[in-house]
Amino acid sequence: MLQRRTSIPPTLALLALLSLLPACGSMQPPPPSPQQKSQTMGEMLSAAGFQMVPADTQEKQEKLASELPLQVQYTVGRHGKMHYWMADPYDCKCMYVGGEQAYQRYEKIKLNEQFQAKEDRVAQQEAEAGQIEEMDQQEEMFNPYGGFGYIGPDYYW
Repeated sequence: MLQRRTSIPPTLALLALLSLLPACGSMQPPPPSPQQKSQTMGEMLSAAGFQMVPADTQEKQEKLASELPLQVQYTVGRHGKMHYWMADPYDCKCMYVGGEQAYQRYEKIKLNEQFQAKEDRVAQQEAEAGQIEEMDQQEEMFNPYGGFGYIGPDYYW
């Protein structure tokens, strides 16, 4: 009588490998929540000179609810001056308002933040590349074929 054998170990190995695939895609940090984005933008706008106007009346609350949240918008005033604002219904429940100079400072701060984030990513990638290089060098130390890497049996024939 023949016994049928199932190949459980390869199946388990395949399942283990497939379970790791979603983890590879999750290496990126999750996008910030609206509250986190609101807090960050509010800090940058305040640093740039925008004024925080709380929605403390029914009329202001309705205006706040009718605006696109967390997007700096503008309008041209009667005398040709630019007026900027951002609705923040998440953190301060207010409107940030400012003029052209405040907006220019905000853009400069935003660019500096983006540049710093890019620099941080580059530094992290360089550190990871250095770790990989170090691991490769350590692996070469234990290579039985010397510093030439694996040559294979064809080399000797």
